[in-house]
Amino acid sequence: MNRNPTGKGGFQDHPELRSDGGWKKEDSIGYQYNYLMRLTINDFKKWLTDNPEDERTMAQELAYQAMLQARKDLGYLKEVTDRTEGKPKQSTDFTSGGKPIELPLIISTIQPQNATPQAETKEDS
Repeated sequence: MNRNPTGKGGFQDHPELRSDGGWKKEDSIGYQYNYLMRLTINDFKKWLTDNPEDERTMAQELAYQAMLQARKDLGYLKEVTDRTEGKPKQSTDFTSGGKPIELPLIISTIQPQNATPQAETKEDS
């Protein structure tokens, strides 16, 4: 059954709305962080006039504003750096008060076949 016998509507009438199915890396905030971070100071200042508000994407705007804030605030700088370069690896110290933690002693509760039972002492109970 043909639900659209005339073939009208959809992307035939508006091919500009058709998606090519691809994702653009330029539309991501991470890409914009990396792009803006690598500009010289003069190019960074010029970028704003070269990319007017009516042409820039939200990813570009958010990345630009984050870069401006990162220049003033250490917290923002850490956030932007972590997102572009990845969080630094942190080692974990498995000690207790500077002393190594001892592995637990595993006591078998299964008695070997040829063993003779021993009487319990006060220390065992």
